Amino acid sequence: MIQYLIIMKYSIILTFASSLLIYDSTCYGDACQINGLSQEELKNLSYDPPRNELLSEAQDKKAWQTFVETYEIPVGKVQNWYNSIVDKNSADAAAKSFSTEVSPILKKLTGPAADMKKQVLSIPASSEMQKFILLRILQLQSRLLVIFLPMQSEREMDDNTCYRGSDLLFDTILEPTAQSAQDVAKFIDSRNESQEHIEASFKEPWSTSAE
Repeated sequence: MIQYLIIMKYSIILTFASSLLIYDSTCYGDACQINGLSQEELKNLSYDPPRNELLSEAQDKKAWQTFVETYEIPVGKVQNWYNSIVDKNSADAAAKSFSTEVSPILKKLTGPAADMKKQVLSIPASSEMQKFILLRILQLQSRLLVIFLPMQSEREMDDNTCYRGSDLLFDTILEPTAQSAQDVAKFIDSRNESQEHIEASFKEPWSTSAE
């Protein structure tokens, strides 16, 4: 339990650190960097699976698989969507596919930690596995922030930006009246919560049965 609390503490710190540091992002030409991460490094972002003790029960194994299929894999697809933006044509294509490939998972992960906890509690599992899944969901939210916060906060300066000269992608992310831009804004706004609120979400009540 102590090990779990230490992991939770540092993961929460990581979540907040990444959301603050990405304001200092830059993106130039083919060497697109966000918060010091190259596109190749962004492609390889991943997290270790739960320790063996958390996977010893069949219910918890199934719960972890549900998490992977419902959250981890879809966020990976969003990561691939972002990594596909390498020139104007691919940026235009990314804008056109936003509503089908990106918006659904953004909506799924839009909300403060307390809302994410409600989703987690619907997954039958031990309380320890549920807490672990919530922790990973917050990390996935942080991964999406690394992508979308700079795209929302930067203005198009020249053809060598993240937008790759694509007015269509620029409007998709920033045009106030566009539903896609509203989805991005809602997601980012929903992550504006205090560490106390996040920590409170890990407190009771949690399900205690692992039938």
